[in-house]
Amino acid sequence: MSEPLVLINLFSMPAEMVDDFVGGWEASIAAAKNAPGFRGTRLHRSLDPDAPYPVVNIARWDSVEDWQAAFDKYFSGPGRRDDAGQTDGWGAVSAHPALYSVAHVTPDPMASSDAHS
Repeated sequence: MSEPLVLINLFSMPAEMVDDFVGGWEASIAAAKNAPGFRGTRLHRSLDPDAPYPVVNIARWDSVEDWQAAFDKYFSGPGRRDDAGQTDGWGAVSAHPALYSVAHVTPDPMASSDAHS
């Protein structure tokens, strides 16, 4: 099996919404966690309170088709995300998702056995 695709989803929102957004993340993605092809996610929060994208989600998916099926089922349509990328209940939150494949890997030098000698 080839390496999973990477979903990078940048979220823009007012600074005062970040705590609630991060706090509600697990509930927001609960249904998708059992979707075919889903390989996990990590939600990142910027250390800079003025960052244009204060929250970034990085998830892994087996295929474009798996991600698209999950997106269509759980994150689009009535009561989900509108055409501008805003999610109901989060008014000022805008999502900017895109799928990527790995173009280059620089290994972690601390992960090699020689780094601990």
